[in-house]
Amino acid sequence: MTRSHALRALRSEIPTDSTRSPLPMEQFQNEVIRPILKFQNDVFVSYFKAHVGDAILPQKPAALEAFIKTRLQKDLALRNTCLGLTIGLLTAEELPFYFEHKTELNKRIIQMLCQRLTDQL
Repeated sequence: MTRSHALRALRSEIPTDSTRSPLPMEQFQNEVIRPILKFQNDVFVSYFKAHVGDAILPQKPAALEAFIKTRLQKDLALRNTCLGLTIGLLTAEELPFYFEHKTELNKRIIQMLCQRLTDQL
């Protein structure tokens, strides 16, 4: 079994609207990025909690979302580690598309990760 095959086998199927044909960026997000974020979910939650340490997390959902968003945008060590935890699970075949659209995909990854963390903390 190749690395690419093994990585794809780890990803869960996430249902999407099959009646419309998504743009390549949206298709990549739904078929590659979302399953990776779902697979790595426990790692992201644990890492975020450990990284913020003794910081008191806001109790109100809007304040918590703002806190997480700020941390993911301003704390480069946290941001880069989270991106690395995602990008490290891309296959060799998916990397060229990622590098071609790196800026946009990184924004999408951070946005989706912010939402995941907000929903679970």
